[in-house]
Amino acid sequence: MGLLDGKVAIVTGGGSGIGQAVAVAFAEHGAKVMLCGRRPEAGAETVEMIKQVGGIGQFFQADVSQADEVEALVAATVRAYGKLDVAFNNAGIFEGLGLLADLTEEAYEHSFDANVRSMFLCLKYQIKQMLAQGHGGSIINNASAQSHLALGYSAHYTACKHAILGYTRAAAVDYSRDNIRVNAISPGVTLTPMMAGFDPADPVNATLMARIPAGRVATPQEIAGTVVFMASDMSPYMHGASIALDGGWTAH
Repeated sequence: MGLLDGKVAIVTGGGSGIGQAVAVAFAEHGAKVMLCGRRPEAGAETVEMIKQVGGIGQFFQADVSQADEVEALVAATVRAYGKLDVAFNNAGIFEGLGLLADLTEEAYEHSFDANVRSMFLCLKYQIKQMLAQGHGGSIINNASAQSHLALGYSAHYTACKHAILGYTRAAAVDYSRDNIRVNAISPGVTLTPMMAGFDPADPVNATLMARIPAGRVATPQEIAGTVVFMASDMSPYMHGASIALDGGWTAH
């Protein structure tokens, strides 16, 4: 028996990294998965990985910063599998680095569209579907350790991730009595394609690594296990939480 037997899940940004690992883990635990992203070739890779573990999954191409595409994603999930029980809102970007006064308005708009507008739209349409079904559900948002602290040269990203926690907590307050559980994970440095250029030996990165009590970075699979638990019926009283998955970084 899997922790997610009989459940239907959406995973955004499911073509690589944490999203891919979560999509596969959901399927391993018995969920039918609709993963989405903007790159069909990456989505096809994840669907193949799901099939290799004996799971059920489909890919839906969507830009989740666009309302009509998010609405279509939810509708496609319900057409394919009949309902929606779980969502992992993972899609986002990490860019626009620099000192705050040097950052551009264009970078601001791009960052907030990809990270914050997309989160609002996903929550909006996922919650509407769960309310219509009447039996609740579990939504997990991917925030960041930077939703709890600030690092230099990343003001847009830090602000976006703080906003994601704001939406998570507000949604939990609004919909907990409908048995819709909205929570977040806050991962630290994780070995994903987004971090492909991360060199632990670089002097700046070495300073960061020295602040991680675990002494290493995470793998996407290590993050996925916690997301499975949060999606499952094993966490019924978890509402509005942010779970730190950062090797102790934010425990300082």
